[in-house]
Amino acid sequence: MGSDQTRRGFLKVATVAIGGAIGALLSVPLVRMLLFPVRRRTVTSSSEPIDVAAAATIAAGAPPVRVALRAQSVRDAWSVTKDVPLGAAWLVRGEDGEVRALSTACPHLGCAVDFDAAKGQFQCPCHTSSFARGGERAGGPAKRGMDPLPCEVRDGRVLVTFKRYRTDTPDREEV
Repeated sequence: MGSDQTRRGFLKVATVAIGGAIGALLSVPLVRMLLFPVRRRTVTSSSEPIDVAAAATIAAGAPPVRVALRAQSVRDAWSVTKDVPLGAAWLVRGEDGEVRALSTACPHLGCAVDFDAAKGQFQCPCHTSSFARGGERAGGPAKRGMDPLPCEVRDGRVLVTFKRYRTDTPDREEV
């Protein structure tokens, strides 16, 4: 009788140990899959330049050109979304011939800034902030000028990198 109990006890312990070992081995890949987004940078939209226009369409002294900023794809955690609208930008060619991009979001509270051709300046329709053609603050409650966006001309094309900035602060803080 004693050896039967010893054998049964051993088999119970061995079964639990083997089952636990198999469970532990299977849980490692499962935990790695669940924690995948935590270990890696998964959002890939705003750090990549977006092709928005031909540089030749931005003439010196001409009114600014408004362009939509759409990411070809955004990867977030396990999914990929195609053709994602991020925002918009104003393209302006300066007197030095360089193309610059300005965010259309007002630095006061984020309203969409329009260009008033009659006044030759940008105007926020919400709270009367105004900005010079180069984006400098001209008046109103905005605490700073329009936010510049990284912009480059490559092979005759204008590439803009989308960024968001904190509103209603005198300092430009990326969010």
